[in-house]
Amino acid sequence: MRILVTINCHGVDASAAGGITLARMMAETGHTVTVQAAPDGPVAKAASAQGLECTGLNLQKSAFVTGLLPFRKLIRGFAPDVIITTRADGQTASAMVAGDVPTVRIRCDIRKPRSGRFWKQVDRRTDLVVFPSSFMIARGYTGEREGAIAVIPHPVDTDLYTSREEREVFEPLLVSIGRLSPMKGHRTLIRTLVLLPEEVKAVVAGSPSQQSIDELESFARSLGVEKRIAFVGKVEDVRDLISRGTIGIVTSLGSEVVSRAGMEMMSSGLPLLAAATNGLLDLVEDGRTGLFHSPGNYRQLASQAAFLLRNPSMTLRMGRRARKMCIDRLSYPVTAEKWNITLMALTEGNKIPSHRYYQ
Repeated sequence: MRILVTINCHGVDASAAGGITLARMMAETGHTVTVQAAPDGPVAKAASAQGLECTGLNLQKSAFVTGLLPFRKLIRGFAPDVIITTRADGQTASAMVAGDVPTVRIRCDIRKPRSGRFWKQVDRRTDLVVFPSSFMIARGYTGEREGAIAVIPHPVDTDLYTSREEREVFEPLLVSIGRLSPMKGHRTLIRTLVLLPEEVKAVVAGSPSQQSIDELESFARSLGVEKRIAFVGKVEDVRDLISRGTIGIVTSLGSEVVSRAGMEMMSSGLPLLAAATNGLLDLVEDGRTGLFHSPGNYRQLASQAAFLLRNPSMTLRMGRRARKMCIDRLSYPVTAEKWNITLMALTEGNKIPSHRYYQ
């Protein structure tokens, strides 16, 4: 099968990372895959680093109109059997110049879908819309769509993110990974430390975003826990950091359509203490692979962390279950098979069950 994946993101966010991962999975299962992304941009560089064929073509915003003709030429030259698009730009371009090619839109944006006559026409020319998490359907992210939809989770590389051997000595280290946006709730974690024993430490990996490391360090200092939490900035490879951790923490106040950090920590054998919001509700099995706290409730989070740290055998069991869940549900082979079944049905003309199709 010949697959064109369009990724018109400015940076390698969750949408772009999901598209690159999907392209890689499909290429590794024997398909011919080309990625469309802005030339010399971060997405194109990340795709090329994964060994993917990448065509430099920009469909973002002001470049959309001038990019339509090159996109049509790409369609004619590559002759894809299916187009998978991660953003509205690629979906719209496919509807306008490639109406005869089956098109799949992956939606993992926290913003609700657009409405109006034009967008209805684009939607009608989209054969399937895929969501990474069922909460999006429950919350109305299908919008006015009447066509087929599916839920296929984003995967995690369970061969790359593997669990450390038996953790005989428990070092009480809480690990948090995510950009330093207020929406990620890092101040919840800082407040949590105040209520935990002095020996409990935390580490936060993530680049500044709307707030700086200095601001968060200053907040920690005002609560007297600055020596117990380290802000290490952006870390390209977080595996060593995770391997030193005891518990994974996701304190988001919202967003989290896909929690890549959460999946990576769980795949590495850490139980996850997660805010009960959005896609995290579909990722964590409360009481088995982790525990939920109400977003922003640092007292509840502190109680949960203290309980797990007092019960290392339970922490280990939760971590093992988290790892097994990732292998059984979110690993590359499992997710690739779901995509293969879905795309084969689409390209062979088999009717996808009407209105709501869950893979």
